[in-house]
Amino acid sequence: MERLENKALRIEFASAAEGFGIRRILHKGAADTPFGHACSAGASFWEATFWNTTASGEKLSVKLTNLSPCRSRRLEINGETGATFIWDGLDVGEEQAVVTVRATVRFAADDTSKWSLEVQNQSAQYALAETHYPVLRQVAASGEADVLLPRPDLGARLVKKHPWGERDAYFGCMGYHPMMTAFFKGRQGLYFAAHDSQARIKQLVLSKENDLSFVTPMENAGLPGKAAEGPRYEVTVAALTGDWWAAAKLYRDWALTAPWTAKGPIVKRADYPKRICEIPLWLNIHAYPEEVSETMTKAHECFPNTPVGIHWHLWQHSGHDVNYPEYFPEQPGVKESLEHCHSLGCEAMPYVNGRLWSVNLLSYQLVKQWALTSADGEARVERYGTLTPPMSPMCPYTPQWDDVANDFCSRVLDLGAGSIFIDQIGACSGQVCYSPEHGHPVGGGTWYYDGYQALLRKIHANYAQKNAFVTTEGSGEQWMNVIDGYLQVTRRTPEDVPFFHAVYSGYTTYFCSPENQDDDFTSFRAAQTRELLWGQALGWYHPLILEQPDKCALLKKLAEFRQAHLDYFAYGSLLGEVSFLDSVPEVPLTWLGRKAFFLWQVKDAPLSPTVEGQLPAWFGYVWRSAAGDKTVVFLANVGDNAQTLRFAWDGQEFSVTLAAGELRALPLT
Repeated sequence: MERLENKALRIEFASAAEGFGIRRILHKGAADTPFGHACSAGASFWEATFWNTTASGEKLSVKLTNLSPCRSRRLEINGETGATFIWDGLDVGEEQAVVTVRATVRFAADDTSKWSLEVQNQSAQYALAETHYPVLRQVAASGEADVLLPRPDLGARLVKKHPWGERDAYFGCMGYHPMMTAFFKGRQGLYFAAHDSQARIKQLVLSKENDLSFVTPMENAGLPGKAAEGPRYEVTVAALTGDWWAAAKLYRDWALTAPWTAKGPIVKRADYPKRICEIPLWLNIHAYPEEVSETMTKAHECFPNTPVGIHWHLWQHSGHDVNYPEYFPEQPGVKESLEHCHSLGCEAMPYVNGRLWSVNLLSYQLVKQWALTSADGEARVERYGTLTPPMSPMCPYTPQWDDVANDFCSRVLDLGAGSIFIDQIGACSGQVCYSPEHGHPVGGGTWYYDGYQALLRKIHANYAQKNAFVTTEGSGEQWMNVIDGYLQVTRRTPEDVPFFHAVYSGYTTYFCSPENQDDDFTSFRAAQTRELLWGQALGWYHPLILEQPDKCALLKKLAEFRQAHLDYFAYGSLLGEVSFLDSVPEVPLTWLGRKAFFLWQVKDAPLSPTVEGQLPAWFGYVWRSAAGDKTVVFLANVGDNAQTLRFAWDGQEFSVTLAAGELRALPLT
């Protein structure tokens, strides 16, 4: 057995005869806590898939692994910093001894380990198409560990010591999942992440047996002599001490070196329209101009001291999710409605889609060649319910789609809009494209990121000149320099944690706190208060909420609380949550399926299931001001009785009494 170790980790590998597979990784904390397990088929390390396209167009596939027969396996020690494992003379297809694989594990100065893979291929027929690396089997047994599981929008949920799912899961990266996960046995954790600042197309795969791997499609996949010879990024595996906040801090340390945060905090950015992070409440409406104006007048009456935003569908001449991207001409009265909303100090944000072209349009036949293309040469087609015509996602690398998207976004701005919502860009992971006509490497790579960066950079610059802001659906972190706000619309659960807020607070704006009109007041108050203290701008409510005085009164209080503390919630940094010194009671909650508020039934889609569970009756989250000179704990009691809250932060103990439903800002420094 081979091993590598530093003061934080010990990584144990099988022998050369057994393929150098990863047996387990030990956290060298208070006790050597093991993560990983060699399965009955042998210890895994890497997998590589090669393609050969025959003269007839048939695609042949061969998969190699660290257990595949080869001429030799050897180990090169790189001083005290790590080692390189080498497989010489692997066979692919009918060609013998033409592939060499080099897997390097090194220790960085911060005691994390960095894993990289290189495939040297001399085959004239087969070329690398995809890799799985590193492959870590059964990180923890079912029910043995807490799992920080990637999830849409908020970034993660903490699944505590029970099986997280019934099937394998594929988390698109870059997309609106963070490129990481973590397992915790008590306060000892293992962190597994792709710190890839070039945002290559990839997936984080987590099997139901808790196997972990990153799957990466190659640039020029399957093209002999042209395919990339490995993933071209390092995977970070690290020991954590603490809880999920430790994982968020490590991810933030890297994320603040990525190009999408290079412009700095939004409070210092000249190109960031501050209006978006100072809107504390949002409505969502599918309506024509007259109804939008009436709704915003009513919203202004309910919240006279608060700017309200409304996400506007149906401003265009046709219905929702049809005839994309032919939005114009607009409905009569759109300009007047936009002017009316601005006169109230509010914002109406028109909807467009940043990916799709409806295939039923005659114009689609002229642009079909710009669509994302499958390996079989056919344009990709997506369907969103049986009542919606199919649509093709367009390739963001093509200058033609760049021109079209910039044109309709500019025309929305010319209507007098102070904002725009570009759907799906932040909610969809990078997709491979195999068209040789689009100017990018076929298959994977950085081109998807590069293409949308170029497209969005023009739109954002155009909008910023008029102090107008640009938003998208989801939380695609890699667009943060060219997107001002993210709609986080997915259904909430009691297991959610504010992962993206902990990572990117101060660098963007997140908005939306899902709600059904029939949720009871207790459940509503708990959900909305929790998200307020995370830094969320609340809402995406159906206008029916304006007919519910008790909920509107609560929202008025929450909105004004946010407005009074924008230096923290909009521009500051979320540091963590306090430790309560007494047992925290729980509030039972029921969040109903999202029918009336989200109107998904117009797409003939099934309703979301009802969520039932408990939330803590007390919340306490610690924020640092934008200047970094003040620290405040924001406390809330969402129970029905007054409570004395005793808690600890940074080695100090505090005590404060809160009335039922009370919010409090308590300075710590």
